[in-house]
Amino acid sequence: MDWYSLLDIGGTAIKMQAVSADGSLIGSIMCFPSLSSESCSVIAANVADIAMADGKLGKPLAIAMAFPGPFDYRNGISYMKGLGKYESIYGKPLRPLIAEKLAYDVPMVFINDVEAFALGAAAKCRGRAIAVAIGTGCGSAFISDGRIIKEGPGIPENGWIYSTPFLDGIIDDHISARGLGRLSEKYFAKNIPGEELDAMASEGSSQAQMLFGEFGSMVFSALHPFIDAFHPSTLVFGGMISHSFSHFGRKISEYAQENSISIITVRDTSALIHKGLYSILEEGGTNA
Repeated sequence: MDWYSLLDIGGTAIKMQAVSADGSLIGSIMCFPSLSSESCSVIAANVADIAMADGKLGKPLAIAMAFPGPFDYRNGISYMKGLGKYESIYGKPLRPLIAEKLAYDVPMVFINDVEAFALGAAAKCRGRAIAVAIGTGCGSAFISDGRIIKEGPGIPENGWIYSTPFLDGIIDDHISARGLGRLSEKYFAKNIPGEELDAMASEGSSQAQMLFGEFGSMVFSALHPFIDAFHPSTLVFGGMISHSFSHFGRKISEYAQENSISIITVRDTSALIHKGLYSILEEGGTNA
């Protein structure tokens, strides 16, 4: 069988989807521990094993992997450091390491996880769009006519807003799980997980609702300059924290309505990441 191996590689888990050459899904998404705090050899072996789908399908035509940044996607080199994940592969080309574990060569493509998400969401968007994934950090991508664009008015370097100066640091410090944690310390004097805060707000906790109100104001303040300069027709929100959009999205929703901007919130980010990875392979994007 001709098939592709698609991997959404996160700090905690790797979600794998096998897809036939014509785009048909083979089975469901499978989730595995990422082992991101292990040695370089263990990480490479883990990725190789997951990509092979237990060897049941034979050799894939190609492997496409979505990684968070910072990352040299053309050369397959991670530059994540100080984030508690993938420290051992810092600066090391992954293609030969994974190929060594596979014991044969296969084309591999690496793409930013939010860019893959944006490509997967492109069919849902009209015109220009900004995709934002809020989770461990704040990932972003800019879309025009179904393609990722990385330069132009309102677009930061690489289309990544996370390192833009914001408040007392950068956007990633505040529009992220870390930022939500700081607000949790402020309102509850302890760090409460985002899912629990979401449940508390849904159950009527005024403190949790105020927390999300403040978080939503920060989200709007962080995104507004890019929206104002790029003039998107659509905003797409993904990532775990975006599951709480109903609690923090009031301000940006009001602005979007006033400016005829559609908002799409996505719960299954991985499904769109896999769709975006397949679209890259379909266009022959195996930069092996």
